[in-house]
Amino acid sequence: MDTISFGSSSGKLQLLGLYWLVQLAIGVSACFAGLYFSSQNTIFGLVLAGTGVILALVSVGFLSDVWFRMNSNLPTIEVSADGFLDRRLSREPIPWDEIAGIPYYWYRQRSLAVILKDSANPRISPILALRLMERYGKMLDMPGYTVIVKGSDATIETVEAAIRRFAPELVRPA
Repeated sequence: MDTISFGSSSGKLQLLGLYWLVQLAIGVSACFAGLYFSSQNTIFGLVLAGTGVILALVSVGFLSDVWFRMNSNLPTIEVSADGFLDRRLSREPIPWDEIAGIPYYWYRQRSLAVILKDSANPRISPILALRLMERYGKMLDMPGYTVIVKGSDATIETVEAAIRRFAPELVRPA
């Protein structure tokens, strides 16, 4: 069977992990600094602490993605006639007929998102990073589960081309 696979680059993942560890440290530091400053200026302290908490939570979410990929020997993304498989989203390929669309969004950069016909699809078991991004996307009116390609040998364009090969009707025209 013809399958197009996209794995992760160990070196890129290590740099990405280091980046998110630094962000986590900054978030925790900002949280403690905010608590310290709240005794002097309540609003500034609470804003700083809240920003630190949000940064720490986002960092933990993306560290879950890095951790998942560093501990897997299998390709992260596979595209085939059977469907779309992102191992961070499901354990088995999602058949093309269960996917409503794979649009892309331009928010600072181009990204792909998988939108399912049934949001309660039993195949879905996303990691923390994808759950966070899905909730954030809903707030920005960008539904679906984002396909994260940072730290891998894939680009948005190569994943999009692979999807077009098997299910061209699902990808929004560029």
